[in-house]
Amino acid sequence: MENILKIIDLLEKSVKEDPAEGLTSGEIIKTGFDEKVDEYRKTIENANDWLANYQAKISQENGISNLKIKYTGQSGYFIEIPKSQDNKVPEYFIFKQTLVGASRYITEELKDFEEKYLEAQNQKASREYEIFLKIREEILDFYSDIKEISDKTANIDFLASLSQVAYNNDYIKPEISDNYDLEIVGGRHPVIEKYVSEFISNDLSLDKKQFVHIITGPNMGGKSTFLRQNALIILMAHIGSFVPAKKANIPLTDKIFSRVGASDNLFLGQSTFMVEMQEVANILNNSTKNSFVIIDEVGRGTSTYDGMSLAWAILRENHDKIKAKTLFATHYHELIDESKALKGVKNFSVAVGENDENLVFLRKIISGGIKKSFGLEVAKIAGISESVLSEAKSMLRNLEQKHNKPFATQLFSLEPEIKYVEKNSILEEELKKIDLNSLTPLDALNTLFELKKKI
Repeated sequence: MENILKIIDLLEKSVKEDPAEGLTSGEIIKTGFDEKVDEYRKTIENANDWLANYQAKISQENGISNLKIKYTGQSGYFIEIPKSQDNKVPEYFIFKQTLVGASRYITEELKDFEEKYLEAQNQKASREYEIFLKIREEILDFYSDIKEISDKTANIDFLASLSQVAYNNDYIKPEISDNYDLEIVGGRHPVIEKYVSEFISNDLSLDKKQFVHIITGPNMGGKSTFLRQNALIILMAHIGSFVPAKKANIPLTDKIFSRVGASDNLFLGQSTFMVEMQEVANILNNSTKNSFVIIDEVGRGTSTYDGMSLAWAILRENHDKIKAKTLFATHYHELIDESKALKGVKNFSVAVGENDENLVFLRKIISGGIKKSFGLEVAKIAGISESVLSEAKSMLRNLEQKHNKPFATQLFSLEPEIKYVEKNSILEEELKKIDLNSLTPLDALNTLFELKKKI
């Protein structure tokens, strides 16, 4: 700690509290720390006063009322006197230049001032930078002391912040174990609860018998919030924080995977669906039975058949092989029935209230799946016009009549008819255009080289 106090004392004496932005532009060293810098700074700051006083002095001494001290980049500082008063010029004035209506002179005193002033302007910044580098070298000698006190301070700040947040928001101490089972009672989202008047808490229980929960329900119902809050609670427990819940038994978790939201990477030419599949591939390739996975509405970026089939296959891959604790939110209600064949899967839904005019989001996770998405009701809340909603309802009735057979049966028991259309490749098209009878051996080699580049 003694070395730290020395560094603090050095910095307080040497470096300005509001230094210039550029380290090499000067104005970083405090007045009083270095005599040479003080001398340069005083010369620059007092330059205008010195010139004004000197001009008044020599003008009064010699009775030259129109005497002026001027400066040009080419000539430097000089004394300018009207030619009508040349007879008053004293002997110590040194002639410099004649103009049409005036004469220019310098004096030894003015010359000395100019040398000091220009030196101060040119050397002050570099002198300050040299001092700064020496200060930096001196501080680096105590790097280990600085690193140690920084780490300790950071830890105190980290723990104090977690403590304050836990105290202010009624967090509880989680139980961490090496068991497989996960139990969260009265879990809340640590961020969203700060922005709503009454946040609805929810429970979560995952064990070896039921380690995958499929969650269905309408948009805006709270599925995504439920997924995220549980991932955050597990993460917070692992960094040593209290968590927003009434009770939390958290197993040691090696990784947390999240496939939530939609985003394009247009710069790399990747669509929303491609990004989604890359993230799912990462989950399937790297998760373990000790991982926690949240997947929100996977497969939306492609056709219904493709998306639903992929969602089912991803669900089954995790269930049969990986066995990671997973929350799987989806609008593919057909998965509710199909997942009954998977012993480790249990269906849940977001509770909603509905009357003739309004849809009420209760935001409570309840046991059992729900086979209605309330898409038209949510569209109405969003402000879609009645004419559009009426057309949507008409189309919905037509689709339901066409698919009077359960859609899940169609999806998982029938193979969709796929037609393949043969099409010549680019190379085949290029080969057809070549006239072999007119090619020379050299032309043939060049053509072959160009075709090879297109492979």
